[in-house]
Amino acid sequence: MGEEVKMAETATAAASTRTPHFVLVHGIGGGAWCWYKIRTLMESSGYTVSCLDLTGAGIDPTDPNTVLTMDDYNKPLLDFLSTLPDDKQVILVGHSAGGLCVTQASGKFPGKIGVAVYVAATMLKHGLETDQDLKDGAPDLSGFGDVNDLTFGLGPDKPPTSAIIKQEFQRNIIYHMSPLEVSPTSFMFRLTCGFGAATSNRSPYIECSSSS
Repeated sequence: MGEEVKMAETATAAASTRTPHFVLVHGIGGGAWCWYKIRTLMESSGYTVSCLDLTGAGIDPTDPNTVLTMDDYNKPLLDFLSTLPDDKQVILVGHSAGGLCVTQASGKFPGKIGVAVYVAATMLKHGLETDQDLKDGAPDLSGFGDVNDLTFGLGPDKPPTSAIIKQEFQRNIIYHMSPLEVSPTSFMFRLTCGFGAATSNRSPYIECSSSS
């Protein structure tokens, strides 16, 4: 009987090791809540799923105006990956600007990222190192007019530290294909400093006609 229990425990542990573990990273203005529907479906199918709030996002209480670097913003993801065993690999999924977080994490923990998946996400050659990276990495919203309320947390003569898309534009710009119940009352994204280039072993990109 004891041997049967031991064999069953071993089989369970082996199955757990083989079960794909997805780590889902939200985009700007989002949070772990963004994945609530797909997480339920994936877990019902037997996958392990972790959804994280990046610094100042979701229910994280950090003032976004104090998030000044990519390391600051991406700290929850980097901390999570650092706690994984060295032989553990995850499937890291980023949406929208979450692609920047995936790229940085893949460079810091290449042995722990089995696959990096970019879902309508930002994929920049250099990260956010150059002026061109900043242009390529930011959506062009000029067609909507003046859409942002900026906050200058470091002083009026410094670059803005955060921006809120004005409420009247949020539905049309961000959640135009989403049901009303998932449209937040406010949408915030962080303007962060750049980081160096990083690459992962395998990086599928899922191209979508819209990221909402």
